[in-house]
Amino acid sequence: MPPNFRLYGENAQFETEAHLELFFWNTVLNEMGLQPLKRQHCCREGICDILAKGTKNQLVIIELKNVKDSHVIYQITSYFDALSQERPFSEQIDYTQPIDLYIVSPEYSSRTHSTLKHHKLKLNLFSYTAQVSGQDILFTLREWDSQIEKLSVKIPFLSSNITIEDIPSPPKNFQTIIGQSSTHERQSANLIREKIYQFARSSNFKLREKPNGKSLRFEWNTQNPIAEIDWDKQRNILAIYLWLPFITINGPRYGGVIPDGCKKTAMMRLWVENEAVQYIGYIENGRKSWKVITPDEFNDETIPTPTKLKKNYDPDKPYWKGLAMPTESYFRICRIVDRPHTLQSFIDLALEHSVARAQRNKKPKTEPLDLDTE
Repeated sequence: MPPNFRLYGENAQFETEAHLELFFWNTVLNEMGLQPLKRQHCCREGICDILAKGTKNQLVIIELKNVKDSHVIYQITSYFDALSQERPFSEQIDYTQPIDLYIVSPEYSSRTHSTLKHHKLKLNLFSYTAQVSGQDILFTLREWDSQIEKLSVKIPFLSSNITIEDIPSPPKNFQTIIGQSSTHERQSANLIREKIYQFARSSNFKLREKPNGKSLRFEWNTQNPIAEIDWDKQRNILAIYLWLPFITINGPRYGGVIPDGCKKTAMMRLWVENEAVQYIGYIENGRKSWKVITPDEFNDETIPTPTKLKKNYDPDKPYWKGLAMPTESYFRICRIVDRPHTLQSFIDLALEHSVARAQRNKKPKTEPLDLDTE
């Protein structure tokens, strides 16, 4: 059965890393002269994608990536350390031979050259492309540094294994961000991008993907941002921001009636776990440098407490100055009812609010759909 792909124009991307792994296992290993041993092999440092046997009966550790991942060299190094001691398949593998380390990814970090220069292990890096070629997908594997072609395989183009995306290929900025992310974080980032593009298409809006430093912002125009994704170095997690309706500290007490004019649009940080939004933090004046922490981080002291929170902290109403609020508190403050806590629901809310905001301003905030990215 051919693997599943997503098509972005002439470029194809494996639907998931599992599809890439299965294709490699069934087709590419044999083409490279390798004998498959095991997929998803567990060792003390994690789960290796593929173990194979080379032509000299040496162990070959193969790590596959569907998108660029800046941690892949450290990942395969830790697998090498574990497996050189654990010695799996010792009845088939000659451990007097050096273990081969193969990394396969569509692209690599800009720091890869300098990392390899000082790395003690010999790493074999391969890059690959998958592109539409007539009625097939042409998979081409190359040595990363020299770009010498190692093999080329045609994969049947079947309607059942193709998802045609009517959105552009993800920009490099987006790929860099999700390359550092966990599987769940990548799913969240892709969900945000796909839902916003789907909304733009159905509403005939023009969407811009705008690099902003190392982050990526989605907006109709400069005055009407929708979402932003970034990498939180301090927490080592994906950072998700949405522009949502909110009542700031200058608004009315949320125990009373909220006049229509009191809701403002605020940049909000979302903490997502298993597709559910756990906490929401108000980013005052859109300044991400003004840190916001969750109650868990505050109680555990895992992240330094913001100075503003120390000066203004009130246990009864702590959600205005540097402390994120539980999702229930956000819904209660803003009088939002019958709304699920899912990330998908919050993306919908941000999109709905962006349209309402444009209509209130009585200015044309939308233009005919143009899916070109910046």
